[in-house]
Amino acid sequence: MSKQRAVPTRIAKYDIEKVLGKGAMGVVYKGLDAQIERHVAVKVLHTHLIEGDLGDDLTVRFQQEAKAAARCLHPNIVSVFDFGFHDERPYIAMEYVDGIELKAQLQSDSKYSLAVAADITIQILQALEHAHSKGVVHRDIKPANIILLDNGTVKVSDFGVARLDTSDLTSTGFMVGTPNYMSPEGLQGLQVDQRSDLYSVGVLFYELLTQQRPVRGLSLNETIDSLDVHGHLSVQSINSIKPILRKALQPLAETRFQTATDFINKLRCIDDMELADAKTNFYISPTAKTIVASTTAPSEPETSSSEWSNDVLGSLEQTLAKYVGPMAHYLVKKSSKKSQTMEGLSQILAQHIPTEQERQEFIQNLTSSGIYRAQTGNISASKNNTTTSNRTSLSLIFDLEDNAKNISIPPQNTNPISTNDIKKVAEALIFYIGPLASRLAKRDAKKSSTLEDFHLRAAGNIPNKAEQQEFLKKLRV
Repeated sequence: MSKQRAVPTRIAKYDIEKVLGKGAMGVVYKGLDAQIERHVAVKVLHTHLIEGDLGDDLTVRFQQEAKAAARCLHPNIVSVFDFGFHDERPYIAMEYVDGIELKAQLQSDSKYSLAVAADITIQILQALEHAHSKGVVHRDIKPANIILLDNGTVKVSDFGVARLDTSDLTSTGFMVGTPNYMSPEGLQGLQVDQRSDLYSVGVLFYELLTQQRPVRGLSLNETIDSLDVHGHLSVQSINSIKPILRKALQPLAETRFQTATDFINKLRCIDDMELADAKTNFYISPTAKTIVASTTAPSEPETSSSEWSNDVLGSLEQTLAKYVGPMAHYLVKKSSKKSQTMEGLSQILAQHIPTEQERQEFIQNLTSSGIYRAQTGNISASKNNTTTSNRTSLSLIFDLEDNAKNISIPPQNTNPISTNDIKKVAEALIFYIGPLASRLAKRDAKKSSTLEDFHLRAAGNIPNKAEQQEFLKKLRV
């Protein structure tokens, strides 16, 4: 066996256990720092690169990687602990991360819901937000450099081609970055900055949603319009993410997102405000448009969300979640300020359901639940400041329990959501969405007031409706 392929037993102070992976620049080993009993990943440059004509430049770049990553201490970044030379070969000791490369996850043909894709993207952007604040540009954002941990955390690794803003290191003659994810200015060999990283994240976000990368030969409009053919995404999801991708994938750096914070904020605002901007005649019926026009006319006094009881809003959210998933919470919260009648509010909410049949089913479920009758008493009681609202809320609960079968939602479980509940949901959810299940389960649990609400939110992370029902059925066993 050649020296290049031999696995060393020790590098500096680290006991080497096995090879974790090999790349164009070097080999990564799993090592142990016995002094503090901590596992690390030890990255060493290939011998043939050090001995080649560009050996000195590559050694400098390797050291630059250590400096760049070492100044970026963040939960979403693989930390660097140490840098040095062993047998004249430079090495970097990094945080050992036990997870799955996003590249492998994408190759498994997994389909991601909008919630999961956005969660992964936001965590990547949080890593870049921190790196950029330290003057570090990654320049090689791609699935192979993104690691998914079992607890749902996303880690960005390999700042190997990162450029410190203060660095005078010139090009070594290699293309810096991976062409499939590079910005137009990067492909042209021009100077890049943090906006180039954000373009790469845009490509990655598109791939998470479609399982395909944007085709270089297509125009931006053609790329964005291609989202319409991906059946696992709902109409409202597609229309809400189109403007975000259009901004992220702008060919000119000055017209795309300028900071990671801007990109994050836009992703976090995918709620009814985004959907309202994206509405089209394709999925809003003439009847719904007429009613919405009458309920949102200037002559109608605006109703604050405080005039709706928590029971009413909770019931609306649970019923709507069957059709739009976790987005129901935000839609109900925002829309409750736009109408003081249940008929008007339900029609506003119905706009966000993609098909006419499901919109009608949603309205029928609300009607059969008795929520219209309960709402009339509630609004009156709220305005008169009497205790009638308490009695109305109680009667609403009994009405909902009596009509649970009509709503296709089991009676509410009022018990607090326990750690075991979260664990059970995460274990069931991981089959459908992978390592992010634990993180999303914890997130959804915090937003849920009942166990049933929790289950529905968790189900919304699964793109396929049939699989959502299968998931919910597993939880009821």
